[in-house]
Amino acid sequence: MVMYYIKKFLSMCATLLVVSFFVFAAFAIIPGDPATSLLGTNATQESVAQLREQMGLNRPFLVRYGEWVGSFLRGDLGESYSYHIPVSSMIVEKLPITMTMSVIALLLTIVCSVPIGVLLAKYTGSRLDKVGYAVNQVMMSIPAFFLGIIFTYVFGLVLKWFRPGGYVSYTKDFWGFLKYLIMPSIAIAIPKCAMAVKLIRSSILTEAKKDYVRTAYSRGNSTTEVLYRHVLRNAMLPVVTFWGMAFTDMIAGSIVVEQVFNIPGLGRILLTSISNRDFPVVEAIIILIAVLVLVTNFLVDILYRVLDARIAES
Repeated sequence: MVMYYIKKFLSMCATLLVVSFFVFAAFAIIPGDPATSLLGTNATQESVAQLREQMGLNRPFLVRYGEWVGSFLRGDLGESYSYHIPVSSMIVEKLPITMTMSVIALLLTIVCSVPIGVLLAKYTGSRLDKVGYAVNQVMMSIPAFFLGIIFTYVFGLVLKWFRPGGYVSYTKDFWGFLKYLIMPSIAIAIPKCAMAVKLIRSSILTEAKKDYVRTAYSRGNSTTEVLYRHVLRNAMLPVVTFWGMAFTDMIAGSIVVEQVFNIPGLGRILLTSISNRDFPVVEAIIILIAVLVLVTNFLVDILYRVLDARIAES
């Protein structure tokens, strides 16, 4: 068991190193010059060359990458080209916003998808199941950012449940901050919830055909007892994996939703930094997202082994 976790941790470190290399290489290849972005298109070649020298952009790629990795391991993410402040302080300020919105969306997905998925599986083939399936297909096909636009118009402009663009900082009013994040979190959660409902329903119906279910019925258990005592736990195994993948996708997918609701999270500074060729900020955020993905997958693996005794014994 210990060796498994050691191998998993080393694999995560190797994956992160590969991701960081390709991210760093991508910004060395793609068109765009941070020095030109800072000085403007009217700057002379001499001033651009001088600024590139000061920023260290003229040094060989591998030298710059090696220095960046060394600084990253020391906790130094560099300094923003545009804002001239440490990148770490920018991320520390914006990360709670994006993470809070993603966590709320995940909780909404879990709380809503399980009872709906179980209900549709329990009454499979009925009119309720057919209507629910049709609605579910529609919800899966609508992008989160489009739902955000609809919510902004209907609940913000028409019903006036919230003020579009009226973001409240968590440092000033935490409950107001959470209240404003409800609508964007729902917009992010709905497509994932629909996918989870379909997966739960399908997984329950698959488990219901196995031998241990017939054995449970032969012992006099009712349908409800078999469903909740035997089938549901085994059916949830693939769903747990999906929730882990969905959470990481919510973090990455929140970038566009943040723009729709005017939320100053990681998404806004990422898009702004890409436009300004502020590479230290972009690299740090992408690596942070990669870390979150790897850690989430690692936690899902642990939870999977806890839920399934067969995996835990392997």
